[in-house]
Amino acid sequence: MLGKGRLVLHPGSRISFGIKRYLALSALSVQLVLDIEAETVTGPPHLAIDYGAGHTPELTFALRRLDAGSRWGIHVPLPHFVRGLRLEFHGLMLGRTEIRACLVQRSDLRDLLDHLFRMPDLDRRRLTLGKVAGVLAAIERERDAVAEDAAAERPQAALAAAVGQGLLADLAQSAPSDPAYAALAERLDRLTEADRAWMDAETARFARRPLLSVVMPVYEPPVDLLEEAIRSLQRQTYPRWELCVADDASPSFAVRDAIRRLAAEDPRIRYVFRERNGHISEASNSAAALARGDYLVLMDNDDLLPDHALWTVAHAIDRNPGCRMLFSDEDKINLEGRRAQPYLKGAFDRFLMYGHNMFTHLGVYERALFEAVGGFRVGYEGSQDYDLALRCMERCAEAEIVHIPHVLYRWRQLPGSTSMGASQKSYAFEAAKRAINSHFERQGYPLESVDGPFAGIAAVRTLGVRDPKTISVVIPTRNGVDLLRPCLESLLGLGDPLLEIVIVDNFSDDPETLAYLERLRRDRERVVVLRSETEFNFSQLCNLGVARARGEILCLLNNDTEVLSLDLFQRARAWLSIPDVGAVGGRLLYPHGAVQHFGVYTGVGPYGIATHAHAGRADGEHVQFSKSVLLQQFVAVTAACCFLRKADYAAVGGMDEDFAVAYNDVDLCLRLRKRGLKVICDPGIRLVHKESVSRGRDVDPTKVVRLRREAERMEARWGRAGLRDPFYNPAFSPAAATSNSPSSRACRPLGRTPPRCRPRASRRCRWSQWSCEVRRPDGCLSARRPRSVPYATRPGRDAYRPSSAGGCCTRRRGHGFIRART
Repeated sequence: MLGKGRLVLHPGSRISFGIKRYLALSALSVQLVLDIEAETVTGPPHLAIDYGAGHTPELTFALRRLDAGSRWGIHVPLPHFVRGLRLEFHGLMLGRTEIRACLVQRSDLRDLLDHLFRMPDLDRRRLTLGKVAGVLAAIERERDAVAEDAAAERPQAALAAAVGQGLLADLAQSAPSDPAYAALAERLDRLTEADRAWMDAETARFARRPLLSVVMPVYEPPVDLLEEAIRSLQRQTYPRWELCVADDASPSFAVRDAIRRLAAEDPRIRYVFRERNGHISEASNSAAALARGDYLVLMDNDDLLPDHALWTVAHAIDRNPGCRMLFSDEDKINLEGRRAQPYLKGAFDRFLMYGHNMFTHLGVYERALFEAVGGFRVGYEGSQDYDLALRCMERCAEAEIVHIPHVLYRWRQLPGSTSMGASQKSYAFEAAKRAINSHFERQGYPLESVDGPFAGIAAVRTLGVRDPKTISVVIPTRNGVDLLRPCLESLLGLGDPLLEIVIVDNFSDDPETLAYLERLRRDRERVVVLRSETEFNFSQLCNLGVARARGEILCLLNNDTEVLSLDLFQRARAWLSIPDVGAVGGRLLYPHGAVQHFGVYTGVGPYGIATHAHAGRADGEHVQFSKSVLLQQFVAVTAACCFLRKADYAAVGGMDEDFAVAYNDVDLCLRLRKRGLKVICDPGIRLVHKESVSRGRDVDPTKVVRLRREAERMEARWGRAGLRDPFYNPAFSPAAATSNSPSSRACRPLGRTPPRCRPRASRRCRWSQWSCEVRRPDGCLSARRPRSVPYATRPGRDAYRPSSAGGCCTRRRGHGFIRART
C-alpha cells in the first residue's frame, strides 16, 4: 500500500513512486491497483515505467478499469529492472481528488492464465501471437541498446524495457473497453425468440423489401477472420441479401479456397477472382459490379455485423422512402476481443465530414447513386470510402441521407489497420485530405483541408474571400470596465480595416466606465457607443445595437471575452460566404483553459430545453472520435460569440425580446434553421470567456421564476419535436451533454418485451445513472433521469456576468454529469 489521501489535480500533475525491493526481486510481474475518485474524470490515468532510461512516451500506458467504478489497474512485467514508476493524468482527471488506495502487489499469474484459457481459441491465439510479435518488434527497435548492455556486461535494462514495451504495447494501441458498455452492448445484441418473431412480422408489413448487396473486397485476410465475417452475414435475420466478394489476387491459395467453399454452401455468396492486384478501390468496384441489389452495403473482410444489422437497415429504408445513403453507429472489437469505443453519431453533418469520415461504418448506398458517381476512385486508396461519401452527398438532399442510431458494425482492431489509429496508414490520411479538398474545389468553397490537432483528423483552413464584408461587433455592457477594455483591445489589435464595434451601454453608473466610454466615442471611424436606460433585456440590447450597425455581417459578443484567434474575422467571412451557413459560433475557453462553450444541444438537460456541449472538458480532450474538437453543426450556439448576416438577422425578426435573459440565442438559431440555414461551431474561432466557474448559488427567487417561465415559453413555442436535437444521439443521457458514453437508453427497434431491471450502476460510472430500462412503444429503451442543472443562454443570468448553470452552483461529477447542489 502506497498511501491514500486528498489532493487537487492539475493538467500537469504527476505522482512518482517505486516498487519495494523484496517485491521486485520475488515477482515476475506486479500489478498496480489505483482506486481514485476525481472531481472531473474524462479518461484513464497513465503509468510511466522507467526501466533505467528514464520515463518515455513509449513506456507510458493507460490503466484499465477493473470494474464499473473508480478502480484502475495495470500489470508491470519484470519489476526487478524497474527503476521507478510515475502516475500521470494528462488533464483527464482534474480538480479535487481522493485516492482511496494505491498499491503494488504480485500479479496473480493463475488468474491471468485462467482468463487466457477461458478465451475462445481464436481470440487466445490472436492475443498470444500479438504479444510475441510485439516483444520481437520492440527488441528489434532496441537492438543497439541491448547489444551495448550485453557488451558492457551491464544489467539488461534495455532488454527488459523492450520486453515490457512489447508486452504492454497493445494496451497503448488497443481500444480501451468499458466493462459496463461491453456488457450492455452484448445484451442489447442478444435476440430473443420474441424479438425474432416481432421482426418477422414487421418484415411482412414492409412496403418495400430491398435486396441488399454486401460489397466485400478481399486481400489476404486471416482465413478464420474472413470466415467469421461471412458467418456473421449468414446469421442475419433479414433474408434478402447477397454477398459480393472480389479477391484482389491474394497470394494465399487458402483464401480463394475458403471463398469457393463458402460460396458452394450458400448461393447468396457471389465472387470474382481478380487476376491482377489493383488495390482496394479497383477490388471494391469489381465486387460492386456483381451486385444486383437496390442498395450496396460496404463491409471489410474481417469485421462483424450483429444479427439484426441488415434487418435494421431494411427497416430504415422502409421508414424513409426515397433515401439514398444510410449510415449507422459503430464500435470496435479490440485486440483482447472485447467491445470498445462506441461511436454514437448524430444526423448526417457535412461539416463534420471535413474533420473525419462520420459516414464510414455501416455505410449503405443506393446502387443507382453509386453508379452515377462512378464508384470508387483510383488514387484515393485508404480513404476511398471517404471520397465516395463526399461525392455522393453532393448529389443528395439532406432528407435522403439517413442516420440509423444503432450500433450495426463491429470494426475489428488488427495490427496495421486504421482501426488501431491513423498512424498505421499515414497514406490513408493524406488521401482523405485530398478527397476533402477535391470536394471544396467542386463546391467552390474558400476552404482548405489541413492536418488537425490529432493524428487522423483534419482541420479546415479558411482562405480569403473576393469581396470581404464589413463586420459589426455588437457588445452589450454595463460598468465592468476591467472586462470591456481587454475585450476591445483584443478586437482592435487584429487591425481589420472593415471592423465596426457597436457598444450598447445599459445604464452604466461607474465613473471609470463612463470616462472610458466617453474616450471611445471619439473613435468615430471604428466605435459607436449607444446608451440604453431601460431595464436589462439582453435581446432588446442586441436589437438596439444591430439597428445601428452598418456591417453586412454581425458578431454578437460578450463584454467578458478576449480574442485568441488572429484570423477570427477571416474565418467568419469565409463560412458566411457559403450560402446555406446562417450562424457561426466559436470555441470559448475559461481563463484556466477548460471549455466553456462549444455548441448547444437542444431538447436535453433540465427543463428539456438546452444544454452546453462539452462544457468543462479540457481543451485538448478528444472524445467520440474527436468530435469534441471538430468543426460541426449544432442546433444552436451561444450569443456570447455568434457571427451571422445582418440580412438573415432581420429576416427572422432579430432577437425575441420576450426572452429577456435565457434561451434567446437558442430561439434565434432555431428560427435560422427553420429557414434552411445551418448553424456551425468552428474550433478555429477561439476566445477566452471570463465567466466564473464557481460563482456560488443564486437564490434570488425572481430570477429562478424568470428562468422557468422562459423555459416554458420555449417549450410552448417549439414543442418537444421542435426542440429534439438531430445531432445528439438518443443513446446519450437526456439530462447532460458532457457524458461521452451511452446510457441505458441505447436504442434498437426490436420486439416488445417487459421492462428489464438491473442493478444500479456505480455512483461513479461515467456513462450511466439509470436503474431500470423500459421498452417504449417504439421499441427503444428509456429510463429514469437524474437531475442536472439548467442551461442559461449567454450572456447569462444577469447583465454581464452570466451563469454557467442558470443560476445554480454546479459541481462536476466523476461520471461526467453536471448536477446542482441541493
